[in-house]
Amino acid sequence: MMSDDATATDAAAGATAHATAAGASANPPLRTSDDPAHAACIILGAGEYYGSERRALELAGLSGGASDPLVIAADGGLDHARELGVSPDFAIGDFDSVTSRISTRPVDGATIRHAPGSAESRLDRSVHRVIASGPWAGLPVITLPSQKDDADMMSAVKAGWMAGARQFHILGGLGGRLDHTIGNIQLLAYVSRAAGFAFLYGDRIAATAVTDGEVRFPACPVPDFPMVSVFSLGNESHDVEIRGLKYEVSGFTVTNTVAQLSNELMGAPGVVRVGDGTLIVTYPSAVPAPVVTTRARESASLGALSDAVSDRLSDAGRRQEGLA
Repeated sequence: MMSDDATATDAAAGATAHATAAGASANPPLRTSDDPAHAACIILGAGEYYGSERRALELAGLSGGASDPLVIAADGGLDHARELGVSPDFAIGDFDSVTSRISTRPVDGATIRHAPGSAESRLDRSVHRVIASGPWAGLPVITLPSQKDDADMMSAVKAGWMAGARQFHILGGLGGRLDHTIGNIQLLAYVSRAAGFAFLYGDRIAATAVTDGEVRFPACPVPDFPMVSVFSLGNESHDVEIRGLKYEVSGFTVTNTVAQLSNELMGAPGVVRVGDGTLIVTYPSAVPAPVVTTRARESASLGALSDAVSDRLSDAGRRQEGLA
């Protein structure tokens, strides 16, 4: 059942807040996930794939008109790449979850191709090594310390953004370790607030984020698992509207304590819309890819790669890691 604790006061407050924010500055241009200008990137994570990999690879290949999306192996994603017969463009991480030891050698310069449809890559200066031997010999790698501030998946997304990608299809990021799952869901919101698009694929379920925009589902046969759920990634997300699903709302405020759980696709077109805020939307991975639209402002960067030992590491932690 969907929870329904929002009041008319909440809805009015949400509408007022959105109107105030809208009046503060001109709206940025509308961006959609199916725009061919938004280059696609597949990130192969180290977690479980649940048989979702073929579907995700297909969607990434079709998205944005990109027939040859950028492929990044995040740490143990190298093992999955080998199993899938997929050749990554580069690998990134501390490589603590790869089943076989990775040895690298320095190079004077390794060129990372930019994402299809992107004018350039700003990543080349971060690549100074390639894998020395084995099936991935010559593959460019960005080796990161294990004591860094960012998780390997975050680093992979930042690197993909530097290479020009604005749409990310992430495998191996749902299920498994709960802390990684939560971190990857937060990562969806991080990308969304920068006016990018990111999708996570798990066991019969996928997830995406939308900021000041909408997630639109096309008409399709109802799958065995039809559930759609909506969560706020901020304290409040205002002016939420859900149409075409089993439960419909309008002028709704979703909070980070009250979620919209277990709604259902009905076979007709459906939409989840938010006027002001960031929502996480989970949906069946078997359905056609939803189109995400946002009015968030595009960020030129998601931040620098976390390629140094964290300065937050305590003295005891440094001694434990042999760094003191």
